[in-house]
Amino acid sequence: MYANVFDPVAFIFEGSACPLPDLQGERYLYNANGVPEFASGPKGTPIELAPENPDLDLGSRYTGITHKPKMIPGNPSYEITSFDFHQHEVDYQALRATRDTVQAFGMTLLESGQSIPFQYEGLVRARYEYGKWAAHQSPYLEPSRRRELLNWNPTDLEYHAFAHAFFSQDKSLPLVISVARWRPYVNEICLADLWVAPGDALVLPPKFFPAKPGENASADELRRRVVDLHGNRNAALACWFDGSRSTLMTETILANPIVMMDELTRPHYHEEVTGTRHRKLAEWQGDRFIADNSVFIPQCA
Repeated sequence: MYANVFDPVAFIFEGSACPLPDLQGERYLYNANGVPEFASGPKGTPIELAPENPDLDLGSRYTGITHKPKMIPGNPSYEITSFDFHQHEVDYQALRATRDTVQAFGMTLLESGQSIPFQYEGLVRARYEYGKWAAHQSPYLEPSRRRELLNWNPTDLEYHAFAHAFFSQDKSLPLVISVARWRPYVNEICLADLWVAPGDALVLPPKFFPAKPGENASADELRRRVVDLHGNRNAALACWFDGSRSTLMTETILANPIVMMDELTRPHYHEEVTGTRHRKLAEWQGDRFIADNSVFIPQCA
């Protein structure tokens, strides 16, 4: 008999989804140290959604990018957007999730002890366990290959017309959410990883593709039409830098199956197959990050 000395390759484990509660009054989302709670009015320190600001510009910028539709086989098949950044390798800038850095990607930072109006309907909450290999699995391959371990980490981003929230629940490691600000009418995109401190959360309002300005629009008008994208397959990125950890727990608020499938609200997925680099932001010690942008995530051999 041989002992099993190999660790399993963990991708994503999804817990049971629960609908959000119906409350009297205005529903608020409260962050109880990384755990979502709901109240019929402000609780703790109330905040508002960060205003949209298309002039904010953070992350690794790529210009001259192109995109085209791509059909994904399945039952049913569906269409995604296939990017081409025209690079040999794509870099995601590591950013600590602060009020300002998350606003640059259309999000709001909800710290522990804060609450925010959250009147959105058709949503559920669910726990997830992400493995550090989750980003090396692609949902856009043919069905027989979707459990395949890739030897690179491709770009996988989305936007959708329903609200979304990500809660950083691990006691020692940050949650990492990959983000992008795409400027489709000037062929430009900025990419980053937001490192969300334990106990913090990110709140995303519904997102929509911007209408194209008229023929006489200025270059500035074209550039200010943005699409904010996000992806959570790198949620356990910090585990790459902690030899004792291979998975990370988090909780997400997202759409129920009806909203997820509705043509008006469903996710719009975006892929770029070039291998990516994801930098280590910091070691987490107590209640602070120590900046360190010098280390990269290893790629599979």
